Amino acid sequence: MIYGILLESCRDGICHTYGTSVWQRLVEELSFESESFTTLGRYDETLIERLAECLAETLNDGGPDFYMQYFGECFVNFFTNYGFDKILRVAGRHFREFLFSIDQLHDSNRFSFPKMKSPLFHVTDEDDNGAVLHYKSKRRGFQQYIIGQLRTCASKFFKQEIFIRIQDDLSSNEYTHIVFRVDFNNKLASQIKTSLVKNPKLPNVTGATFFKVFPFAILIDANMRIHHMGNKIKFIFPAGTVLHGRHFEDVFRLIRPDILLEWNRVLAYGRHLVFVIENRIPLRPNASVLAKKFGTTASNVQLRLKGQMKSLPAWNMIVFLCRPVLTTTEEMLGVGLFLDDLNFYDGSSEILIAGMQHAQTLQAAIDKQQAWIGKLKNSKRELQEWRRKGKRLLYNMMPRHVAQLLQDGVLANSICESHKLITVLFAYSIDFKEVVQKLKPEQIVESINATVNAFDQCAEHFDVFRVETKADSSYMVVSGIQDRSAAQQRRESIASGSTLHSVALTEDLASDVKNPLGLNQAEIIAGLSLDLVKSSKRLINPMTQQPFRVKIGFHSGSAVGGIVGAKNFQYCLFGDTINTASRITTTGEPGRVHMSDTSYALLKDTIYFEIQNKGKTELKGKGAVETYWLIGPKSDYTSAIEQDPFRYQDETHAAISQHQATMYETTTKSKLDVNPAADHSPSIKRSSNFQQRPGSTSSGSCPFSGQHLGTKTST
Repeated sequence: MIYGILLESCRDGICHTYGTSVWQRLVEELSFESESFTTLGRYDETLIERLAECLAETLNDGGPDFYMQYFGECFVNFFTNYGFDKILRVAGRHFREFLFSIDQLHDSNRFSFPKMKSPLFHVTDEDDNGAVLHYKSKRRGFQQYIIGQLRTCASKFFKQEIFIRIQDDLSSNEYTHIVFRVDFNNKLASQIKTSLVKNPKLPNVTGATFFKVFPFAILIDANMRIHHMGNKIKFIFPAGTVLHGRHFEDVFRLIRPDILLEWNRVLAYGRHLVFVIENRIPLRPNASVLAKKFGTTASNVQLRLKGQMKSLPAWNMIVFLCRPVLTTTEEMLGVGLFLDDLNFYDGSSEILIAGMQHAQTLQAAIDKQQAWIGKLKNSKRELQEWRRKGKRLLYNMMPRHVAQLLQDGVLANSICESHKLITVLFAYSIDFKEVVQKLKPEQIVESINATVNAFDQCAEHFDVFRVETKADSSYMVVSGIQDRSAAQQRRESIASGSTLHSVALTEDLASDVKNPLGLNQAEIIAGLSLDLVKSSKRLINPMTQQPFRVKIGFHSGSAVGGIVGAKNFQYCLFGDTINTASRITTTGEPGRVHMSDTSYALLKDTIYFEIQNKGKTELKGKGAVETYWLIGPKSDYTSAIEQDPFRYQDETHAAISQHQATMYETTTKSKLDVNPAADHSPSIKRSSNFQQRPGSTSSGSCPFSGQHLGTKTST
């Protein structure tokens, strides 16, 4: 796991360099819960690598290694922009000193990031032209990230141009171990060696004097056995405990760095690394009593010692110069130490006293921050939920391609389009005038709601768009306008600046989830109209206690569509086709489906429906025209519907509009994901709306008779 500050620095860099639209696309591609990260939150450590890979694919410029280096640069810049660069600037006067201090910088952040698994950095060799830097971590794939960080630190804080290459890879199954060769002007190294030679010689220091100066010190011989230790450390162990001559690891456990405790390794790592150890054997019993008094059980009383391993060639030993790691008085008393035991020259006592004074304030600030983080997470979840609800509402109000245009920033009132061929269906109850006159207002609303919900339930299973429902309970549905692609409709000149690109929705728009049989628009409306007839028989008139008498009719032709209104947007259709469809409906009969001759031209060769000629019908403004009755489904249609397991799966679902929008909003997961091997009907084709099949058309001519049905589009 990694802290969110690493990911937040990546987000900041991408938004600054490539723009927020690219970051939003990455968020969609990688299915992030939110567009930002909590600084102290914990996240999967593979997210940075996934970000680099996704960014390389999105921009199609450079590979993942390039962007991992870029993320390393972003981290340093992020630190700088928010004032954290002071920590890096005090690491050393020169870049050489900075390399030696990297490990201490990580250790100093343990209070801000207590769960951080710090990597290990140490310099093993140096010359006038650079140094050899070892990087060791339990994480994988961060070596390029480190290169980016080092380059940026060198140029930003030390005004040096450096060159880094991977000299060796000593990684194992347990950890990553990379050896970097860092080339830079390092003449300071030879100057330091010269100055060390000129140091004056002093008399040898006796052991008594040494341990008086360093009461928390441990002498270790070449066999890694304890030769001697300061009285302050010996005092915390039970009286009579044999400590001298025992192997170091029998008494203490090495916490940091994560290395094997061997003589040569300690000499190599000890020059510039911070070592942290804790006791293995139990402490003095009275310490455990104090621990119980202050709320710490005897089983977990531990003393941690932090310091540096120094070589003493004159004694042929290593000395661990350390101090106890204590943050509260409870910890100090728990291990049996007092202020008088601590060193006065290293500030340990002052730090502890200051910590006591500010502990309560700091804890209150931490609790407040944690509460704020929790509130922020809840706010982000609520924001995402409201965004989803907004999209659902938008996709209920507009055709798919129009909704996508609005999401891409196209101004609403600039959308106007011509449809060569659509099929419009009207359904309305001829009993509703009587109902409105005699029922109470709440009963009227209940009747309208029952009718609309029942019809919506039917329309949910077909690839249609409901245009409007009027106060007289008339129901208007259109097929054929969902076939358009938003990408073909986009006009760059009228795009607004607040564009929120949704890749997932774009992919879903391109897939057909409601037309498994590959029906043409008239066949879709025919199937829907038969369902409406069946559903209307379950709608009871509260006045007569009989089913409502519903007329249904449809007509095919051209129309113009667009969004009207400045605040309350509504997608409307205009043209003679709409009027003709309404007249076809009014001249029909209750309980039957009436259709025009142009719709019949799209249905006459269908294998799914049975049609009967009605004869001449007088239409207002049209004269006598040939019309037809839709009698019912044929056996091929019935068997196909029965084999579709998704056909009636949502009949008991109450939230119809929400379900409809969800099918376009969720990640690409087609409702028609059926195993082709289980399809026993060769006549059924699970295809998209854009499939070309007999009987399907999007042009202005009937595919069967060749009759011209529409006008030339002018979008």
